[in-house]
Amino acid sequence: MSVSEVGEFGLIERLARLVETRPAPRSAPQPVGLDLGIGDDAAAWRTTPDLLQLATTDTLVDQVHFDLATTGWRDLGWKALAVNVSDIAAMGGSPRYALVTLGLGRSQPAADIEELYRGVQEHCQAYGLAVVGGDIVRSATTFISVTVVGEGSEPLLRRSTGVPGYRLAVTGWLGNSAGGLRVLRQLKEQRRKEPRSAAERTLVATHRRPQPRVQEGLALAERGVTCGMDVSDGLLGDTTRLCEASGLGARLYLEALPVHPALQEVFPNECRQIALIGGEDYELLCAIAPDQVEAVQRGLERATGTRLAVVGELDGPPVHGRRVRVLDASGAEVEPSGWSWEHFS
Repeated sequence: MSVSEVGEFGLIERLARLVETRPAPRSAPQPVGLDLGIGDDAAAWRTTPDLLQLATTDTLVDQVHFDLATTGWRDLGWKALAVNVSDIAAMGGSPRYALVTLGLGRSQPAADIEELYRGVQEHCQAYGLAVVGGDIVRSATTFISVTVVGEGSEPLLRRSTGVPGYRLAVTGWLGNSAGGLRVLRQLKEQRRKEPRSAAERTLVATHRRPQPRVQEGLALAERGVTCGMDVSDGLLGDTTRLCEASGLGARLYLEALPVHPALQEVFPNECRQIALIGGEDYELLCAIAPDQVEAVQRGLERATGTRLAVVGELDGPPVHGRRVRVLDASGAEVEPSGWSWEHFS
């Protein structure tokens, strides 16, 4: 089977089985203190009884994850760090160090890469981490690959700790980044340089400069929330991943999705579907015991100023049909207009 037939997440499962089951030589040193390996937002291992080291990596590839016709080098540098910092936030941890690898063509102007690193450094200053190394290689396709190392303590937020009946909630707004990408593509097609309205500018800014929810992840963990992840591939797809890890199903309520007024203004007829399936929100999705929801909402808003909206509920394992069902205000099941991002699909 080809990778397109297996799919991105099917391939990850196959590779995870290989690295988890292949016996190591007896003489080889064994990993010490590993708490989490493949399958969550970040790996975690214990360096002291009270401290967990976290590590994650992501790669952005030209014409797959970004288009230099619509994204500047400085914004690209910011975003490359943000997608990794968001994974650390999704575990309830704090980012500390970053390694950056660049794939560049021979004729790439050095000034562009300096501008990229200005964006990298801006993100580091905003989120309190440092670039400590990396690599530069010649490549036919421009790419930037970042590894971020962070730290945290128990309880970490994990995908596998969902409980039937727990409420699903998300921080902030959903769909703004996907809406911003749509605006940028429209600008490119129409050969316009700037958005026409303040609402369009809001969406574009969200897409170009995502704000990982580090403080929110810490606040959720401090308030006893143990199940969560970030929304990077779209709420529908990421809820499915959380449910798969927890062995559960879920219901999502379309009318409950937090939709920003800017998204409603620019895409009035599609805003809720964009909020449902659009990617790169980098908000946090978590599962909370019903009797703790209001306390967590109040505590999070007091600590960070960020709202937490209930958008669904975890169910028992699905017997048939979709793992995650989307319901309208009347309780009828809604057919999504698409699916969340997946490589090779």
